[in-house]
Amino acid sequence: MSAMTGTRVIHKNILIVVILSLLSLMLFSETLLADEKKALVADLPQEEALKLGERMYREGILPSGQPMQALVQGDVPVDGTMFSCMSCHLRSGLGSIEGRVITYPVDGNTLYRPMTKAWQLRWISGSRFARSTTGEIRSAYNDETLAFSIRGGLNPDGKTLNYVMPRYPLEDRDMEIMVYYLKNLSVKPSPGIVDNKIHFATIITEEGNPADRETMLRQLNTMINASKAGRSSKMAQQALASDPEALMNKGYINVSLSVWELKGPQEGWRKQLEAYYANDPVFALTGGIVNGDWRPIHQFCEENRIPCIFPLTDLPVVSDTDWYTLYFSKGFYQEGEAAAKYINSVNENAGDIPVIQVFRKNSAGSAAAKGFEETWINITGKAVENHMLSHTGPLTIKYLRGLAASNDRAVIMLWIDPSDLASLAALAGMYGKPNRIFLSYGLLKKDIYAIPENIRKLVYITYPYRLPDDFLKYEPLIKRQLPGQVQKDAAPEAQARMITLYSTVPTAIFMMKGYFVRDRFLEVLDMMLPMKTMNDIAPDTPLYPRISFGPGQRYVSKGCYIVQLSAGPVPKIINVSDWVIP
Repeated sequence: MSAMTGTRVIHKNILIVVILSLLSLMLFSETLLADEKKALVADLPQEEALKLGERMYREGILPSGQPMQALVQGDVPVDGTMFSCMSCHLRSGLGSIEGRVITYPVDGNTLYRPMTKAWQLRWISGSRFARSTTGEIRSAYNDETLAFSIRGGLNPDGKTLNYVMPRYPLEDRDMEIMVYYLKNLSVKPSPGIVDNKIHFATIITEEGNPADRETMLRQLNTMINASKAGRSSKMAQQALASDPEALMNKGYINVSLSVWELKGPQEGWRKQLEAYYANDPVFALTGGIVNGDWRPIHQFCEENRIPCIFPLTDLPVVSDTDWYTLYFSKGFYQEGEAAAKYINSVNENAGDIPVIQVFRKNSAGSAAAKGFEETWINITGKAVENHMLSHTGPLTIKYLRGLAASNDRAVIMLWIDPSDLASLAALAGMYGKPNRIFLSYGLLKKDIYAIPENIRKLVYITYPYRLPDDFLKYEPLIKRQLPGQVQKDAAPEAQARMITLYSTVPTAIFMMKGYFVRDRFLEVLDMMLPMKTMNDIAPDTPLYPRISFGPGQRYVSKGCYIVQLSAGPVPKIINVSDWVIP
């Protein structure tokens, strides 16, 4: 072969290689474009589509910002914000059972699988003895039949859905987003669920009463050990061996607990929380006791969608919209609320009474003053005269006399410290003395018994717990669960709160029926009304006379007594009002 021929062959081969390379590049590019197109939902990135779908599902707002339209009773148009999907199927999409009203789940796992009679019985009853039930209630949905169902109210088999289910005539792009959201709703367990273990954390700080911390940690560890013992029991092992869905049916799951200790000032807590969570993802926070405001932890949980159940704090975040932290009460703020409500209830023209608030420049006093002021303005439309004390020394007799003398017959709210009580006696014999003086048991605790006897008839006290004689009935329960030294040193409020928490969390885990999704955890707490513990004892005990859960309510004790002290050297608490609910 000549050199010229060889050169032509080489050039030809190079040309072939180039052409093949170009073809491969074109195919690769087409694949990338196809993958990129496949990753889009309604021409949007998947993450953005999920956010828009969540808004449609929860608020009834279209991606355009306009309200969704819903059709009820066949063809009656209504604003979709009145009938959002979440209002019936809940945030998790996992449905609810209220009396005889059953709202089935619309999560991705449930919709895209056939619904069998056995599943239905297990879901409603939680019984694992339902496998003998046979038959299908409906076929599995796919994207097309789900869209058709949302628009037309028919299931995949063409059967009409319950008449209470609204129909949503969505346009194709909006429907694509909605279907994509439902397809992904609650399909995976939340962070903190690993190998059939649900992982919690609790939060403490260096400061505060060591006995209170010990009480909390002891009760939490007892709860953890009880869950381990329950899972290792013969009954649990038999259930797990014989029934692959035993976790859903019986709640046999391990529970573990980490302790996150926050150090230094509150300004540095956020970074510490982020570091803990990055190294140790948890399903939820439970309990917790810190020296100061709970706000940094509350905000961290809201932004990361982490449930926080019953922290031991009287300085919660008071909000009508936040979701992820469930508190025992509004704390000091709630005492202020109740005082305003009580004054209004016992005075025909409460708005004409001058009201003065004196409070310390700290979180506790400010919270009580804020609770009173906001409630008072809402009730009467009248302003409150506020005096914030910046000095650290106790209130002086001169200051109190001057305050009372310049405001004849006023109601004075004193959100003060125990060291301020001694000077109250000077008000008793004054001409033009105050109409009433209000103090806070939450701020003063047992020091209220030091109120001078000559002023007691004028003094009213906000009391946010069971009355003492009623609380005594629960001492045997506390003694059984807590050792003597802890009982002696820990605050009774901390002891009682932990007993309620101890009975609440295991019940909620059981009620999730294996759907370990954070929003579901909070939903079952909402649905526990009247809530029962694992021993079928109503958990309105032992600290609060009434606790109640309801959808979206974040504070389970919602009231306060107004009390006074009896005369004599050993005064007793006497209630002068029923349970005042703000």
